[in-house]
Amino acid sequence: MKKEKLILAAVSLFLVMVSLVGMSAAIGAVQNETSVEKTAKESVRGKVDAITKKTFQVFISGLDTYGEKGRSYRSELNLLVTVNPSEKKLLITGIPRDLYVSFPVTSSNEEKQKTKFSHLSLYGTKSLIQGAEELLDTKIDYYIQLDMSGFQKLVDAIGGVDVIADRSFKTDWKTSFQKGINHVNGKEALTFVRERHHFPRGTEQRNKNHQQMLKAILKQVMKKNLLEMDINALYKLCKKNVRTDMKAGEILSLMHWQKEKKVEWEMETASIKGKFALETIAECPDAKLYVEKVDQKSLDQVSKKIRKMLNS
Repeated sequence: MKKEKLILAAVSLFLVMVSLVGMSAAIGAVQNETSVEKTAKESVRGKVDAITKKTFQVFISGLDTYGEKGRSYRSELNLLVTVNPSEKKLLITGIPRDLYVSFPVTSSNEEKQKTKFSHLSLYGTKSLIQGAEELLDTKIDYYIQLDMSGFQKLVDAIGGVDVIADRSFKTDWKTSFQKGINHVNGKEALTFVRERHHFPRGTEQRNKNHQQMLKAILKQVMKKNLLEMDINALYKLCKKNVRTDMKAGEILSLMHWQKEKKVEWEMETASIKGKFALETIAECPDAKLYVEKVDQKSLDQVSKKIRKMLNS
């Protein structure tokens, strides 16, 4: 199964978290409130949390699984979102899944072997986050992990999206899209963001489509009343398909602030580039596999952007 569909799942979910205003309150009106929801609402009624006043970073990880539990999985989607509330800006940094990296300093792997970045999660979420911190020389405040089912559920829960295609194309899954606006459900959205074989420059065009889908989801969330969405589906999505160390009160404070200030986020993207090569990795020491060796120039440029966002 191809993993491209993860690229929008994680980012979209995070933006839904910071854009959906009063989700917990609406859920409480539909079903019995949990103690967590009550606590979160109390936080919103009180003093606005510091999360709305300082720049923070969230690492978003899309796991190679459909919700099965009991073991570790590869992190096929890896994004660092730098959020600057005072400037109303988001910087979304992409880390290639096949980037050739060393195990983090605190890893139990004493030989300091190298592996693909996506494999760090096989040694636990802590290893993955530390690997990202060392790679980018930065501090990560929170993480969000979700599985591969999240994207389709998200698009369906918000009533589908109007996504813009900059060209007409067909997909490997027998769907087709016309140049211009296309209204898509969750299943169709998956094919839109996964397709690459029908493009002259497959990866480049696929990345553009990811950005268009992200914009479409954000616009849909911002323009619709919460009660027009499938509240129960969103609630189940967050409970079943998502893991995070963000506190409910922090998320609700951010949502409340979003509503009060009517924030329109300015979004910028950055990506670490790599050059394909054949190398051995810790998990397969007897064979050479394709990896992406870090392009140091692009890494320096990305790190500079992150520092600028954090210090602005």
